[in-house]
Amino acid sequence: MNRIALVTHTTSYGAAGFVEACRRAGSEVVLASDRCHVLDRSWHWPANSLVIDFSDPDEAAAVIAAADAREAPIAAVLPVGGELPAQVAASAARRLGLPANAPAAMASAGNKLLMRTRLASASDPAVRQPRYFAVACGTAPEVVAERVRAPDGVGFPCVVKPLTLSGSRGVMRADDGPSLAVALARLERLLADPALRRPDPDAAGQILVESFVRGSEYALEGILTRGQLHVLALFDKPDPLDGPTFEETIYVTPSRRPLPDQRRISEAVAAAARALGLETGPVHAELRWDEDAGAPVLIEMAARPIGGLCARSLRFESGFSLEDVVVRHALGAADVPTRIGGASGVMMIPIPARVPSALRAVDGLEAARAVAGVDDVVISVRVGETLVPLPEGASYTGFIFATGEDAAAVERSLRTAHAHLRFTVAPLVPVMRR
Repeated sequence: MNRIALVTHTTSYGAAGFVEACRRAGSEVVLASDRCHVLDRSWHWPANSLVIDFSDPDEAAAVIAAADAREAPIAAVLPVGGELPAQVAASAARRLGLPANAPAAMASAGNKLLMRTRLASASDPAVRQPRYFAVACGTAPEVVAERVRAPDGVGFPCVVKPLTLSGSRGVMRADDGPSLAVALARLERLLADPALRRPDPDAAGQILVESFVRGSEYALEGILTRGQLHVLALFDKPDPLDGPTFEETIYVTPSRRPLPDQRRISEAVAAAARALGLETGPVHAELRWDEDAGAPVLIEMAARPIGGLCARSLRFESGFSLEDVVVRHALGAADVPTRIGGASGVMMIPIPARVPSALRAVDGLEAARAVAGVDDVVISVRVGETLVPLPEGASYTGFIFATGEDAAAVERSLRTAHAHLRFTVAPLVPVMRR
């Protein structure tokens, strides 16, 4: 029996789905995660699990590769959630002689400034992206504002971003100098967290400033085989994502965008993958349709599958899940299954608080699950746990899944189910120190 190494943070939502997919493929699982090495001596973990440190990606890849020599061969290394697992997984796969993207390509897909720079140098007309520049943390807000307003600047409104975080974490819109100063200060406080600085101090010391692109947003899920993109799904994001933060809510597929526009979106993603040097494995791209230019604009490009539990919204021929498709592809399957007919979607349930709060109760679950078209409602935060809203937060309250005859019906089901949910939260009590 072959083995598949899954590289994941201990806080990742999606590990269980990939473990099940590996087992359905007849493979054993080696779980490589960043759990505490001290507690690892005191607790019982899965027999074939590994402890890795994402702040040292080379050593983490070496730990995974070394496991191949000790027991049965590792046939594939797959990331579960986030850019750091994706980079470590690719590095480990290359050490083992398995198909994997080049380190430079993975670095570009995992760093927003490198991505922008590499796409700009490629000058492919199929790839449009926002205007951008980067500044060091601590740069005076008035200096940044001058660059924004400069003739060759990005202009207001603009968007400030961290270079490496995902899930819209740390992303904020600024409409003028004062709001830009507030956004910069808030992002700098977030990036000062030692846990965020440790994996890449250089990236954590910079901020990306981009022009704000007006228009509807879309997400493309695909998989690359020897550089060729196979589109698995194109999602509409029907809620306006105009800021000041960019909390995502509803994803619905198939897209209602006209087919010629959908083709241009997929062509833009394929061109971006070529420009970044990505050749194999899953990709997740975020784009906006610039109505003024009549063209798609690439916002993000990740060399990994969609995050959270959102993969559950997709089903493919032969009953395959998205995780099944990714696992089969990594094991060398020549065919890529087609998504089954009908429409499907997911709502990432927003954080029901404006400040960090404790979840006290969730009501209305039965009514939400009883809504026609709703397949499941999953609350991923336990009562008593802390809810942190964007831009500082890194997770959602939960997920609602629905299917239907068309995208409009799925969207209605998701919104109706969400309206039934009621969350009781309590602001956190500050700790007084003497």
